[in-house]
Formats: sequence, C-alpha cells, structure tokens
Amino acid sequence: MNFAAALGHAPEELPLPLREALSGHWAAFELYSPARQPLRKIAALGPTPAACFDQLRSRGLDLTLYEVVQLPPAY
Repeated sequence: MNFAAALGHAPEELPLPLREALSGHWAAFELYSPARQPLRKIAALGPTPAACFDQLRSRGLDLTLYEVVQLPPAY
C-alpha cells in the first residue's frame, strides 16, 4: 500500500482500505495556534514518532510546530 498517498490529507478523507492499513502508525500534524490555523492534514507518517520527526526534519520543517499521534482504527 502506498502510504505517501495519505500525506496532505486529513485521516477522515482517506479511503477505508488506506485508513485500515494506517491503523497503529504514527502521523504528524501541524499544531494549531491563533496566529496560524493549519488544516488538520497529515504532514508525515511512520511506524514510530521518531520516523515522523525524521521526515519533517528532512524537509527542513520546524519540529516544534508539529505533534505526532498514533492513528486509531478506522471504525
């Protein structure tokens, strides 16, 4: 399954087979603040939080602006 297809999408927008495949994986989302109101889109995916932060770091993004959460089952 191509997990890269999930990047840039909200978990709720993903097709059910992809959501099921991502269950238990970790996803990075940009943190909300009144100054910045980011959409809740997946910025990075990985089997561990460290893998998500590695992806963000490799893209030159500020890690302090992201949170990493484990994706729950689709239903």
